[in-house]
Amino acid sequence: MLYRHLLSLAVCLAAPAAAAPSWANRCTIVPSKGDASDSPAIAEAFTKCANNSEIVFPAGAEYKIYEPLVAKLNNVVIKVQGNLTLPQDVPAVQALVEAKGGTLTWFQIGGTNVQWIGSSDPHAGWIKSHGQAWWDLNKPGEAGTPNRPHLMQFNVQNGLMKHMKSLKPIGWNFSIKGKNITISDTVIDARSSSSAFPFNTDGFDVGAKDVTITNSNIFNGDDAIAINDGANNVVFKHATIGFETHGMSVGSLGSKVASVADVQNIRFEDVTVKGGLYAARFKSWIGGQGLAKNITWSNIRVDNVTFPIFVTQTYFNQASAGGDRPNNSSVMMEDFTWEHFSGNINTFSPGDGSCTSDPCWYNVGLVNLTHTEAVIIECNTEKSCKNFQTKDIKVHPQTKSESKLICMNAMPDLNPQLGFDCKNGTFAPTI
Repeated sequence: MLYRHLLSLAVCLAAPAAAAPSWANRCTIVPSKGDASDSPAIAEAFTKCANNSEIVFPAGAEYKIYEPLVAKLNNVVIKVQGNLTLPQDVPAVQALVEAKGGTLTWFQIGGTNVQWIGSSDPHAGWIKSHGQAWWDLNKPGEAGTPNRPHLMQFNVQNGLMKHMKSLKPIGWNFSIKGKNITISDTVIDARSSSSAFPFNTDGFDVGAKDVTITNSNIFNGDDAIAINDGANNVVFKHATIGFETHGMSVGSLGSKVASVADVQNIRFEDVTVKGGLYAARFKSWIGGQGLAKNITWSNIRVDNVTFPIFVTQTYFNQASAGGDRPNNSSVMMEDFTWEHFSGNINTFSPGDGSCTSDPCWYNVGLVNLTHTEAVIIECNTEKSCKNFQTKDIKVHPQTKSESKLICMNAMPDLNPQLGFDCKNGTFAPTI
């Protein structure tokens, strides 16, 4: 379902504690008139009500967020009952991003005990970014228009995000950092209304500890959720994802040769994937270092998905410059489980619009690919994958032919519960 409308922000009015007994201050944002930006008034509210406060964007209001916002908050609830809209002047926004060295986040929310509470009304509580114009500007052969902003970083200790809604993001929705964060009832709609592909419209990029994300609806053109370096104890469950999604991903890890990746205790559970390139994916770079451990995908339903289960330790980014990297190390993988998968493989029209090369980046290195593969596992070495387990994998090609398998270097002595013989050919479960 497609939800409509935006969110807006402006003027801060500090109220006495009697108006809201649990808060020292309340800042109610009043939207500006005409085309004036509401960002200055919101910035003032973030300063005046930075501690022990409630910041309110009333229902029915529309706010124009024409400049980026930064907030450092302590014990603050942000109630977004109106709609927020980002500027539509693409060159002006590109200039802002370029002036920051090519990376700029529109909302930076940090602090301790911070809550962002949107609206349960399907027409309210939206951040509207007008991303379609950016997608349509992308030139053939390029993986995204240059100098695009990221939408939000939520970097808090003890955080809550509820009823967050993002409509047509330019790219990169929510970067989650910090610790002890609960997120629920998120809607991200990055479906393109033209043939243009919504590059890099990641749903959640998580590099935090102790995170639970539930009841998400994410339709986009990149990872619905990507688990990044430093993530630990993360649960993503009860979700529907799709459009041109790249699924539930761990990684990419090991992109920086000098750093050591660490990702542990990740669980994806009860997720429906309705269309998309990937469902369950792990990706790490050649020459990377580190450890990914105790990671599970469970009860995953796929419909028209090109790669239901996919592991590569030889990942590359088609948009990155630079030469080949030496294959002298791997991000080690240990205690991985894929269980209770059902559905069908996109056999008739595999792939997606993110392909800007020939062969497509997602087909590189896959010899004899038929797009009937239920499982693809590419371990970089005979020692880089340990304690892999698959159970109850019932994913079949749309042609109703037998499911296939591509498997490299998942050695039986290190993976006694793998559930199939690691080779290329017919997928024949042994457990």
